[in-house]
Amino acid sequence: MKISICGASLPPFDKTVLKKSYEIGKEIALNNHVLRFGGCWGYPYESAKGAFENKGSVIAISPGRDKEEHLTKYKFPTENITGFQFTGLGIPGRNIPLVNGSDAAIIISGQIGTLNEFTLAFHQKKIVGVLEGSGGITKLIRGIAEICRKVGEEDKVVYGKEPSEIIRKLNNLNQN
Repeated sequence: MKISICGASLPPFDKTVLKKSYEIGKEIALNNHVLRFGGCWGYPYESAKGAFENKGSVIAISPGRDKEEHLTKYKFPTENITGFQFTGLGIPGRNIPLVNGSDAAIIISGQIGTLNEFTLAFHQKKIVGVLEGSGGITKLIRGIAEICRKVGEEDKVVYGKEPSEIIRKLNNLNQN
């Protein structure tokens, strides 16, 4: 499964959530899934490190048109990444290929960009895991899913407080 990590990329960061973000990446690698993220810092990057350091595949979907723009304009990392997809779409434009190219998404905290990624995944009826207790928009996701449901989209949204729990729930939904 290709899993996009969507979450807060700007400080402040909670140390417990950083650790759980890393563990999510580790679980993705241990389950032989591919981790995709927006090529940014923050919680998504911690997940990328967790996957990379556990021999997982990590793909950065960059807003930049090339590596130079990724580094100079966005000042995004190039370490702990096994491959890049340079979109040239900027932010939030890169959110569309990030979510479209994934089978599932995991939401960790976040603000407007993460909300955009959630709504894209929700509308496309992708499997979505939400790290409960991570703050940001995760406090609002249940209500948004309830209001926006039309044809059972909320049935593909799972919640968990622990990384292994979220990955297990995603795996179970992916098998159905």
